[in-house]
Amino acid sequence: EDFGALRQIIDAIEDGRISDKTTYRIVDSDLDALIDEEVGEPDFPFEFELIAENLPGLDRGNLGILFARPEVGKTTFCAFLAASYVRQGFKVSYWANEEPAEKIKLRIVQSYFAIFKSEMRGPLREQYVERYKKEIAPYLTIMDSVGTSIEELDEYAKLNKPDVIFADQLDKFRISGEYNRGDERLKQTYVYAREIAKRNRCLVWAVSQASYEAHDRQFIDYSMLDNSRTGKAGEADIIIGIGKTGSSEVENTVRHICVSKNKLNGWHGMINSQIDVRRGVYY
Repeated sequence: EDFGALRQIIDAIEDGRISDKTTYRIVDSDLDALIDEEVGEPDFPFEFELIAENLPGLDRGNLGILFARPEVGKTTFCAFLAASYVRQGFKVSYWANEEPAEKIKLRIVQSYFAIFKSEMRGPLREQYVERYKKEIAPYLTIMDSVGTSIEELDEYAKLNKPDVIFADQLDKFRISGEYNRGDERLKQTYVYAREIAKRNRCLVWAVSQASYEAHDRQFIDYSMLDNSRTGKAGEADIIIGIGKTGSSEVENTVRHICVSKNKLNGWHGMINSQIDVRRGVYY
């Protein structure tokens, strides 16, 4: 008695009115499953206590944006975060198209151990090498990704299933398509990055520059993201900017960690911290 309806569906597929592929899925989880999946501790806790006091952590499927002016410390912050995820046993994939990838890898290792570079060459060198092989190498992958497309990043995530992806800097990733303006291309890039996080159930951190409006400022918000109107910011679950004031010619270790968008628990504000560039840590 359902043959007529079935025949209509088949006809609709054959003449193209209905595709044999869908972009949606029905969420049929019951309440018990929803509580287990969505309520409780975050998938990726912050180890940095200054942040964890107000923002416990992030979850799979989240897209975060980290941004700052040049030479303020955003790559050091990324290395610091990546090291904390490795310490917790997560598989981290770091895509570097700004600084040389080898230097970033060394900075992550340095941050993991919280030591000076000179200490790596010291009498404990062999111990650090052995610890690296056991504690870091199985969980950390660094990509030298100059000229990489966002589609390649998606394919990598599908095949390798990382827990956390850093795209440094996401603005420089290529994306297919025709765009009239640069902000339109960037918006689509960030839309794609969010889709990567959701489809692959991983956390994606997009690293970006801040515009000149953020220069010599304590609190910087997402309106100061470089080359963007609201397209980039609209896709993120959390946006963290790093502010710095004072002359760059004088050593200044004070950094202001600014949360200007937070869809996770709603907290917004500024956290004053210190940066130790030589050991690759914030405190």
